[in-house]
Amino acid sequence: MLGRVTRFPPVSPCRCVVLNHLAKSSSIGKIFRPRTDIPTEGAHQGLTKKATVDYHQMLNSLPSGLDIIHRGIAGHAEVESIATYGKFGAGKYTTRPLSLNIAEFIHKPQSCVLLSTSPDPYTVKEYMVGFQLISAKGAIASMCLPAVYIRPQTARHIDVEQFEYYQSILNAQQAPGEYTRGENIFDLAQGNNETTVVLGATKEDDWRPVFDMDLQSIVLVQGAGRILSGFTKAETVETTTIINPLFRKRIMSIEIASTTSAEGSMFVKYFDKMNARALELGMTKDGFRVLTLADASMMMRSDKYLETLGKYSASDKTMILQNVPAEIPIGSEELVEYALHLIEANPAKELVATTVESLQHKL
Repeated sequence: MLGRVTRFPPVSPCRCVVLNHLAKSSSIGKIFRPRTDIPTEGAHQGLTKKATVDYHQMLNSLPSGLDIIHRGIAGHAEVESIATYGKFGAGKYTTRPLSLNIAEFIHKPQSCVLLSTSPDPYTVKEYMVGFQLISAKGAIASMCLPAVYIRPQTARHIDVEQFEYYQSILNAQQAPGEYTRGENIFDLAQGNNETTVVLGATKEDDWRPVFDMDLQSIVLVQGAGRILSGFTKAETVETTTIINPLFRKRIMSIEIASTTSAEGSMFVKYFDKMNARALELGMTKDGFRVLTLADASMMMRSDKYLETLGKYSASDKTMILQNVPAEIPIGSEELVEYALHLIEANPAKELVATTVESLQHKL
């Protein structure tokens, strides 16, 4: 199982509020049942808001910013899993097949190491409603940028070879003599405005977003499904917004340009092409290179880097490590030193308060 998240961590007050709400409002509660010795919504009255609004009002009220992303969730089962395990992409999500092929994930989003999110709330609304026809239950989780991510719209321009290879697979699946135009993975990627969270490079990795730190708020939604919404005067929904008092913006996120491995003698030539494209598109600059999955893996396994991430939060915007000096080798310890230098030089960094201090300040 990815990252070995089989044990339930201690449940924070905010997660208790989410789980209690789910257990009271539905028949979910299979993992978690309401208890009387934990904080309820009443104890978090200032952090829990209920309202009846239309979809536009709800979406416009969500947290916004270049470093904020959203995940639309159909139903409440995944919400229960996130609150129970304390992480996104845990529990049942880990039973999905392991694939790091971003082109394949755009076409068939089923990997256990990739997670769909978007900076656009209107995009995630469709994921939330899904194919529910009568009554639609769902949620939108708003969070800071994750530890590692990739943008499909960027990757399709830089890692062209990976997309060409997957396109050849799609073409081969067409029946002989079929003249209709099949799916084009480049077109799918161009229309994909997601920020794809990378949860790990192997089964042993655990780069998942953490509920108690990375989640800013979660909106639990109940409204009409696709059939009933056609008979209502307005797309009104019942919402319960739960704000996380322990939320803090990550000080730095790693944006990779490719999910392919940096192995083999041909990769150097392949990587040179990627950097030339990135330079031409203005995604990097002279003397710099894009980041690979191997770079992210090395950094996320560095105790020094992880300790620094835990030490600071961003008082303004999350720093995005998108490229580094070209002389730094792929997967080198020099990456960590370079990243730490940038973090320490950032005047907008803040020392992370303890959990008790955070709760006293925000409750």
